[in-house]
Amino acid sequence: MMNSRESIMAALAARLASAQFSTPINGCDSWALLSRRLKLWSDVASADQPALFITEHGENLAYAAEALPGKTTLNVDLFVYIAAGKDPDSIPARDLNIALDAIAACLAPDPTVGRQTLGGLVTHCRIEGRIVKDPGDLDGQGLALVPIKILAP
Repeated sequence: MMNSRESIMAALAARLASAQFSTPINGCDSWALLSRRLKLWSDVASADQPALFITEHGENLAYAAEALPGKTTLNVDLFVYIAAGKDPDSIPARDLNIALDAIAACLAPDPTVGRQTLGGLVTHCRIEGRIVKDPGDLDGQGLALVPIKILAP
């Protein structure tokens, strides 16, 4: 039986809240703002960035056989916002790369089981799919969209 969706999402948020950047972004070593309620980037002040929003946009349920319980895949999207500024000598993609590396480190497989289980709540939790990146070279607002797949037995 699958653990509650809310306990899974709370564990994911807690894990992502522990992110540490290898180099500060906007003077921050971690997220200035982390929320499970998405906001438009125009509604997020530069001082609240880098920001991470954790959103739930769908689930897939699959059955291996009629007599077996289904397996649920939770589809989660992470929205990363960075205030890239308009300094022509800055490289906004650098900050996005630092943020993405921090997310990847948080979701790295547990060496004892070979996968990220969010403390044993799920079979796996990982980045899976195409990451969309807009570093904000033209408008000063950087964005990354990171797809997360969580297999919850």
